[in-house]
Amino acid sequence: MRALAAALLAVSVFAGCASPGTTGRAGAPRAPGSVRFDLAADPANLNPLFLHQDAASVEQQAARLSFEPLIDLDERGHQIPALLERIPTVQNGDLSPDGRTIAYHLRRSVRWSDGVPVTADDVLWTLHAILDPNNPVPSHEGYDLIDRAYAKDAHTVVFHLKHAWAPAVATYFSYGFRPQFVLPKHVLEKQSPLAQAPFNAAPTVGDGPYTFVSWTRGESLQYVANPSYWRGKPRVARLDIRVIPDPQTNLVMLRSGALDWNLIAPVQQKTLENASGVAFRAVPTAVVAGLTFNLAHAPLGDVRVRRAIAMAIDRDAISKKITLGKYPVTNVIQPQFSWAYDASVKEPGYDPRAADALLNAAGWTRAAGGMRAKNGKPLSLVYVQFPESMTGVRVATAVQAELRQRGIAVEIKSVSNAQLFLPSSRGGTLASGGFDMAYVPFTMGSDPDDSSVLACNGASNYMRYCNPRVDALEREALSSVSQIRRKAIYARIERLVAADVPILYLFNADYIYAYRTRLHGFAPNAFLPTWNAAQWSLKS
Repeated sequence: MRALAAALLAVSVFAGCASPGTTGRAGAPRAPGSVRFDLAADPANLNPLFLHQDAASVEQQAARLSFEPLIDLDERGHQIPALLERIPTVQNGDLSPDGRTIAYHLRRSVRWSDGVPVTADDVLWTLHAILDPNNPVPSHEGYDLIDRAYAKDAHTVVFHLKHAWAPAVATYFSYGFRPQFVLPKHVLEKQSPLAQAPFNAAPTVGDGPYTFVSWTRGESLQYVANPSYWRGKPRVARLDIRVIPDPQTNLVMLRSGALDWNLIAPVQQKTLENASGVAFRAVPTAVVAGLTFNLAHAPLGDVRVRRAIAMAIDRDAISKKITLGKYPVTNVIQPQFSWAYDASVKEPGYDPRAADALLNAAGWTRAAGGMRAKNGKPLSLVYVQFPESMTGVRVATAVQAELRQRGIAVEIKSVSNAQLFLPSSRGGTLASGGFDMAYVPFTMGSDPDDSSVLACNGASNYMRYCNPRVDALEREALSSVSQIRRKAIYARIERLVAADVPILYLFNADYIYAYRTRLHGFAPNAFLPTWNAAQWSLKS
């Protein structure tokens, strides 16, 4: 799963972007032939090996400029071979019928930006780097199932799995919950230990359409067209990327032409509709935003309380008033365009009277002043959201007001996107459990595997949720190569989760991108707006 993430909402979430007032360079003169856009946060590092997930997929956006996946997805969500000559299937003989052996045929025309060919040795070296316990890789998910890997020849690599893993073909070195890219062995094998490699801050050799030039931390990144790119040198000569966390500044910068494209919130679209030279693209995404409940914190371990909170929140009104209906309400973690999505599954709907009854039954009764308490302890929750998300900020205010009407006190705590998603060893709010409720955008992968979020020990199971029946079904879904069977299994998982409500899903966003009409070929996919940067061009 991929959570994420792309990605809710990073969306409007991140409708955002930078502040000329905070960085003197944001309004700097544009280099000739350049495209300028922003990232909603400063990357932690630029080595894809250590890529972190966050709500805006900041590091993945940057990584995709310089590195190619084995398999990409176009703007319609169709798989297309990138580093590969063809996508492995049982029909073409590259995937064994039992799903345990995969042969990847690399394109022979691909070279690193320094002219060295991309070969099977690079794939195997990167695989070993991912699995090396000395490297602080955020997740080994799926890669640790590979029990044998070898080069059949310079451009063919074979993976053999301990057991069938359904997401394998679509996930390895592609769009997984924790994406990875093939890295240049000849560069990185000389930079041990990799956690301190100069490459982490200056990945000057890549196989993607653009080559890294510079990074001014907290301010900007510069890339130039890669003349050795296998599809041909991109027509846009330079990318000028600003780090702009303020979701309001993008309106000014888009209007003025200081940015060529940006993710915007639905409420921002109206203010740009009459702007000269600005157009819009709505893109179905793999990002599903929800309110996560920390089940390790009382009283949220009580399903009655979680269901009551769900029934106290009018999700339809949030969708209509805050996203202007652009982000439809959803009830499961599967994106609505996924073959695994089941529209018949429903979480508890808005029903204030039923919410009150459940809270009373759980022993949380109204005290003087109308607020609820149990055994003298008030029902008070800490709600975490991140300020880079305009939508998230407004959702927090709405939820706080609605829960107060039911006698639940909510303290809103604002935490930066970066801090929210850091690992627990670095004080990450979600991973360390420093919240009762949190607004979280989950970005799914191209495969519907959701075990990273919903399995008991899932890497992104911020809820501390554990249902043995869900765990067993997750294992069953991952071991099957039949899409029909997997779809039925995920429907069962979705129903169990909807009843348990560890997450109250809000919406599956259609991201809205505003872009200058001088920019041609801008066509974001469900995961990244930078996936096809090689096809961008500028109208003179």
